[in-house]
Amino acid sequence: MKYRILIVLFLSSVLVLQGCASKEASVNDSNSETEIVSVNDPLEKVNRVIFQFNIIFDKLILRPIAITYKAIVPEFLRNRITYSLNNLGMPITAVNNLLQGELAKAGVSTSRFIINSTVGVLGFFDPASSIGLESENEDFGQTLSVWGVPSGPYLVLPFLGPSNPRDFTGLLSTSLLDPMYQIGGGSASDSQRLYRMGTGAVDFRSQNIEILDDLQDNSIDYYAAVRSFYSQGRESQASNNLENNTKTQENDIFDDFDIDESYVGPDIEIIYD
Repeated sequence: MKYRILIVLFLSSVLVLQGCASKEASVNDSNSETEIVSVNDPLEKVNRVIFQFNIIFDKLILRPIAITYKAIVPEFLRNRITYSLNNLGMPITAVNNLLQGELAKAGVSTSRFIINSTVGVLGFFDPASSIGLESENEDFGQTLSVWGVPSGPYLVLPFLGPSNPRDFTGLLSTSLLDPMYQIGGGSASDSQRLYRMGTGAVDFRSQNIEILDDLQDNSIDYYAAVRSFYSQGRESQASNNLENNTKTQENDIFDDFDIDESYVGPDIEIIYD
């Protein structure tokens, strides 16, 4: 039970940051632009209280650890850790690719995991990218979105940070179904989960210290900015997945027609008087 509580705490710290972290271009957007899209937030008063608690947790615990980690560990080693963590997420990404009907992407994710786990020395190096095998990690929340499950109201959960009913359900499913957590079973599985989540939280926070600091310092309403970035980011991911699925279906339809490219028709010249 102790391990499971710690796992939730470390997992939460990742989501606290993922909800509010974005690319630097997003951070530079004005608050008026980020609030154009209305957000379903009926529990805003409660959410704001929990949000403040999560900020305190980040300031007192996670951010200092991330700063120390970035200062002590050389960049080369930090990159190796980032690569290995991304590689550990490839099996669940492949599963979600299959659940979304994206067979080609599932093949890429699986190939990346096999190549980087062997040639790439347990994922500490990324030779798969050098041969053109690129893939982004996906979770079950994105799969639920592709299946048409609505996001529901915006939520801020203790430690877990920005979320909604759909993404929280996807988070639990992702954690429970991830095959990497089934290796060893029992206490070995819990230890691996704890290590991976803890390392992932510190690694992610160390990569986004300046971005998150800028977001907080430059936002008139930090809560609203985080809510907007999180909601827009998740909807953008969902839209990309739906668009990819639509393109795949269109390609499958046209693939049913055989086009004889060797045919050369007669030259026809149309003369207008």
